[in-house]
Amino acid sequence: MSITRYCAELLEAASRYHVRYGDRLANHLPMVLIALDKMGASHEQLQRAFDRSVPHLERPQFLPPDPNIPIAKCRNREELFPTALRYYETQVKQHGIAECLRRELPPLLPAIATAAFHPLIRTAYGVDAQHQEEVAAGLAYWNLEYHTLASSEERTSAHASEILPRLAARFPLISLAPGNIADHMHSVTRQRGWLETPIQPEQLGLEDIARVAIDAYRGTQDFTMLHGVTGCHALRLILPYCPNSETAMRHFWAGLSIAYLSTGPKDIKPTDSTRQSVAWKDINRSACRSRDDHVIKLVYSCWQEQNQYLSSEYRFVASDTVSRGENNLY
Repeated sequence: MSITRYCAELLEAASRYHVRYGDRLANHLPMVLIALDKMGASHEQLQRAFDRSVPHLERPQFLPPDPNIPIAKCRNREELFPTALRYYETQVKQHGIAECLRRELPPLLPAIATAAFHPLIRTAYGVDAQHQEEVAAGLAYWNLEYHTLASSEERTSAHASEILPRLAARFPLISLAPGNIADHMHSVTRQRGWLETPIQPEQLGLEDIARVAIDAYRGTQDFTMLHGVTGCHALRLILPYCPNSETAMRHFWAGLSIAYLSTGPKDIKPTDSTRQSVAWKDINRSACRSRDDHVIKLVYSCWQEQNQYLSSEYRFVASDTVSRGENNLY
């Protein structure tokens, strides 16, 4: 289902703002608009999301793009962001979304978890909306925030579901640097013994990753692990365009494992799956009234992931999320 014309108009207006603001915080507005639109939000609800977001966003004054600078030279160069954005806009217009992604994703995949998965997520929302400019913005954001997370490539016979508890036992207390989620994730890779610790299961499928992500979030209620769920949804959306899907999944798995350890790590507590949860139409209706970007995106991801995997865990998580956010509704 494509986005509505009204959503497209708001995305056009939102494109004037930078992909991040403040101290490397992600601009969630385009993703929120797409999620709301897909969940059936009214024009008024879309406009509210736009109006409450733009006051804290930034419209920096950049130098004109330079087409003579190779895209790889633009990595981590704020002043060259317009050049990177123009490059990806040109690629997606010339080749279309699918072929552009097949060409441009491989060099970005080693940094799939960069900036707490936000560049991946923004790119995937562009794919979901079939919106060329948003795909280009996501790729440019990914290029701007290109940071890899070192980890062992050694395989272990443990199932994916066993690895996070093993990592928690191996690293029960992580010393974190000050900063945001991305800074905390980089701190994990500097722990003694980290690079010698096998984290990759011999067999790894997308559904394995998705199950670990939703269980880890539901069992910890940790904000960092929320990004594992929305990130896993994004991974599923871009995977068809990755020439080597296993490479993408293994980079993502390393990022998810590191994100989990960056929570402390927190215990993944057993959860009650016997109680009834709210119907999806009511969950989505509540999400469309939310003032919280992360609630909106998480509910949308859970809705889409349940449609894919038919797991009731997603509805429980979405129902709990909107229930906890009842005091933050319009």
